[in-house]
Amino acid sequence: MALTSFRATRTGSFLKFDVPSCGRSRPLLSQFPPWLCYDLRPSSPIRYRSRRTIQSNPSIRIAVRFYVTEKLHQSPSDQQASYHRLRPIIDTFEAPIDWAVAYGSGVMKQAKAKPGDPPSLTDLLISTPSAIDFHTINLRQNPSHYPLHARLMGAGRIAHVQENWGAGVWYVTDVKLNGTAVKYGIISTSSLITDLVEWETFYLSGRLQKPTLSLQSPSSSSTLTSALETNHKSALSMALLLCPESFEEDYLWEKIAGLSYSGDPRMSVPGAENPEKVRNIVRGEGAREGFRHMYGPFLLQKGVTFDQGKELIWKENGETSLNQPISAEHQAELFSSLPLSLRKAISTHFPSIEATALTGKDVWIKDVGDPRFRSIISTELRNIIHRPALRQSVKGLFTAGFTKSFWYALAKVRKWFKGRGGK
Repeated sequence: MALTSFRATRTGSFLKFDVPSCGRSRPLLSQFPPWLCYDLRPSSPIRYRSRRTIQSNPSIRIAVRFYVTEKLHQSPSDQQASYHRLRPIIDTFEAPIDWAVAYGSGVMKQAKAKPGDPPSLTDLLISTPSAIDFHTINLRQNPSHYPLHARLMGAGRIAHVQENWGAGVWYVTDVKLNGTAVKYGIISTSSLITDLVEWETFYLSGRLQKPTLSLQSPSSSSTLTSALETNHKSALSMALLLCPESFEEDYLWEKIAGLSYSGDPRMSVPGAENPEKVRNIVRGEGAREGFRHMYGPFLLQKGVTFDQGKELIWKENGETSLNQPISAEHQAELFSSLPLSLRKAISTHFPSIEATALTGKDVWIKDVGDPRFRSIISTELRNIIHRPALRQSVKGLFTAGFTKSFWYALAKVRKWFKGRGGK
């Protein structure tokens, strides 16, 4: 058996062998060289695939996925337990995965959650280098995850629907993986990067501005890692533009958490979302620590100070006092760091701004003092969110199937009434 190729990244190592054909009496693993078995640790997820047909020298691909866990011990105990419960789920997929994350109330517990409440579906997001490759393999491995009409469509048409309808995501709703009820979304890595950097739909970039639980990390030097950081910086700039000169810590986190819901049609439809969702997210167990980890390193870069310039020390109750300059120069600096598509939309409200001058901050110093400025920013962000979110909600009926969609909607209605009753 000959090793024909090898590629190593932080997310995994990929080896390809040419293996002579063998009968059932000759175990396949006995043909692997001793150094391979010696170097692979038992905790490393290993999978191999081979076609049973024809080839005299079939190629077998072994994918070894590595997971970054150095900061896991800093998370609340229930999130650590969620990580160890959910990480093996990612390993069940044979399809190619660049990055995987869990988010939502299924893993990030919200305030007012009670032990007796029915468990929420665990939301997973999977980023793949190729949508068509993912669905080709996943249709073969997990056909029951797709409604009948999707199976009849085939991987090519599924990938087309995913990429061109709604927000570029295909959701599989309410399936059991390793005994856990999950809802997982598939998005191509290129589409995800575009949304993170440009806020093209704000559908996933908004969700990823809140604390999440990473299950498979991208390479530290990858474009995706850089895009995730860019998204966090943009969210902080946007939230600070909506904050006064002085404010408390929780006020800032609520502004950030509320960005993705500002134009979401589900927030105005009874049963679609809990009306207290933003507040409950920020006050959930471990949420403040999550926001601090995500945005704390960028606060000084954005001109935020603590207690009149002293060293930043967080208070446990979320009442840490934060300050920012109110000068036009500071506001223009924040605004110039927002995605270009949003700045272009806002510039239509100010005829004096030329399209060719959008990349600089100096041209905005005059307009950021306009009393309409904050409301215009909020309105244009809502406009970006609304149409993709609405189309994605409609697409969910198609991707999940009508039966699952009905029961999923019913669970949301119950949550909504609970949220209204808690007021």
